[in-house]
Amino acid sequence: MKQNMREAISRMPEREELRGLPRAPRILMDVARVLRYRVRGNEEDGVMSQHAARVLLAHLAIVGEASQLTLAERTRFSTPTVSILLRKMEKEGLVCRVPDEQDHRVMLVSLTERGRAYDREHLERIAEHERSALAGFTPEEEETLVSLLERMYRNLKEG
Repeated sequence: MKQNMREAISRMPEREELRGLPRAPRILMDVARVLRYRVRGNEEDGVMSQHAARVLLAHLAIVGEASQLTLAERTRFSTPTVSILLRKMEKEGLVCRVPDEQDHRVMLVSLTERGRAYDREHLERIAEHERSALAGFTPEEEETLVSLLERMYRNLKEG
């Protein structure tokens, strides 16, 4: 792992102002940060270093092809953001655009073979690091953890 990645995933020092507050949410953020950096791997260069680009690629991997407007609506990214990212992704050979057969004014975006290969590698990294995160957990412990995390999530959504 590169030095700057090690620094990025190191835990924050304890803040005096936060002593006495529940630690679980901060630990959860630390775990999420480490997972995110490990899954990203060495993608420090190029458009795929951006989270939004990985989200767009994942949507295209699932739906096959979509218009730029549809991608913006589904991801809740602005249309200019989607446009800029798709242009960069196209330049890097990850996506291609073809006219919609029903409406030639609309361009449909889909993954190229390189984009599909990137998606497969990304999914493999996700699976590897998720398994690593739960190493040594029994199925019962994992189920308990999932239940508790789901409750935290509901608390935050409702609050």
